[in-house]
Amino acid sequence: LRDYLLWPNQCPDMCSLYHLPAFLTGWFQSSLLTSVAATGKAPYKQVLTHGFVLDEKGNKMSKSLGNVVDPRVVITGGKDERKDPPYGADVLRLWVASVDYSTDVMIGSGILKQVAEAYRKLRGTLRFLLGNLADFNPASDAVPYEQLPAVDKWLLAKHAQVMAEVQEAYETYQFRRVFQSCVNFVSGELSSFYLDTAKDRMYIQDRNSHSRRSCQTVQAAVLQGLLSSLAPLVPHMAEDAWLNHPQHSSSSSSLPASVFLAGWAAPDQQWSSMSDAALGCWSALPAVREAVTKGLELLRAHKELGSSLEASVTLHVSDPKVASWLADLNLAGNAADELKYLFITSSVQLADSAEAAAAGAWVTKTVETGYDVAGVVTVGVHKAAGSKCARCWMYSTQVSWLVSSLVFPPTPCVTLHVSHGRNNKNTQSPPAACQHSGMHSHKHCKYVCQ
Repeated sequence: LRDYLLWPNQCPDMCSLYHLPAFLTGWFQSSLLTSVAATGKAPYKQVLTHGFVLDEKGNKMSKSLGNVVDPRVVITGGKDERKDPPYGADVLRLWVASVDYSTDVMIGSGILKQVAEAYRKLRGTLRFLLGNLADFNPASDAVPYEQLPAVDKWLLAKHAQVMAEVQEAYETYQFRRVFQSCVNFVSGELSSFYLDTAKDRMYIQDRNSHSRRSCQTVQAAVLQGLLSSLAPLVPHMAEDAWLNHPQHSSSSSSLPASVFLAGWAAPDQQWSSMSDAALGCWSALPAVREAVTKGLELLRAHKELGSSLEASVTLHVSDPKVASWLADLNLAGNAADELKYLFITSSVQLADSAEAAAAGAWVTKTVETGYDVAGVVTVGVHKAAGSKCARCWMYSTQVSWLVSSLVFPPTPCVTLHVSHGRNNKNTQSPPAACQHSGMHSHKHCKYVCQ
């Protein structure tokens, strides 16, 4: 044997010989007998096998049946691209990672469409993260962990959990677990909640505000971890995202030239320091948020509410531990943890009782989340008081002046939102009445202020 070849051969111990197809059993048996006779050792330390590849109905592929799936057609597309679109090599690789290869696996157009949807979700999230980091320099803009808002610490804790699961799955060659962990995290905690609530922090607040920089700090860490986790499965997409990382444009960048030279992005130990009690409360938040959303949807169904920012919410949670935790978040005052940002409404008030939450509300929604989640959640939806801030779109009694015609840029509400400004084509100089500091633009403001 050549010096650089490992012998006995080493591969994962995922499946045993007893379930191998007959012809493979014979092959492994013959190689085993030959090696033992010649060297006294087996030719492999462990054995990994997979089942047959079947069509999406579970039938054996056959040319006579016309159900053969050609990998080249999957990658480059068929003659009729509407029927056989070119998915690319990454989607095919992602399908391989998504199946339980210890048994027979199925593939077909319907299955590939589902995998392609997961691929597009991953790719879209990576693009969103890259866009949000365009003006972020970790050396000067990163926020220390101790100074991060609670929602940012929670996301890092979830990210650390996912990275631990992915690392364990890779070490045991359970690629399906890697796929599921990444897709569930991206679709759930990251996209459906964190990035949804982070948009105001990214696009409305001052470019260098603590809340915005802390949000970018977390997104940079999550992006690094996702690329490290996804690179073995979808190398082309991971490398594409890596090469378009904003840090590469900096002359002082320390990023390796390739994602495959960066190594494993191990999470910081601090990220796992959140207590079990706090994690339990955060795990109850989606149920509370869903209850609020259901209350808002009742009004939308009757055409009485457009944007959720037109509403003010009064909330009561029967679980005292979760209620106390929500009260602490609502008093954080860091433009990140307050419940109005997490629920995307103009304001959120916590009530002492279900009756108080329902008093005077447009509509009341009561949801039983379970005694081990948040108990009974009572949501009272009210019309938001005050005027609409033309910067953040929240309604507030402290908006001093609102010019609906937008002849002049309006004074922002008391939270003093200042966006960092992108893609605004109107560069007309504003009048001296504009009180916004720094360069900004907004969907409600027709000026770019210098």
